Amino acid sequence: MRENILKDLADIGNPRLLYQIWEFINLIKKNSVEKEGNVEKVLAYAGSLDREEGKIIQLNLEEEFNKIEGDWD
Repeated sequence: MRENILKDLADIGNPRLLYQIWEFINLIKKNSVEKEGNVEKVLAYAGSLDREEGKIIQLNLEEEFNKIEGDWD
């Protein structure tokens, strides 16, 4: 695949088009870099709620996010 892309690029003589391709490649590179995760930060809160508090939060979330608002006919 790389060889095909390089061959196609070599065939392009239009500098404006090459610049657009270069910008697109840089956008892809920027968006594909792995971002630092926050697993350790999240796990720092593990165990900070007891089982009863967790159950109350879970029930509240289920109650609020399972409601259908508006007319769905």
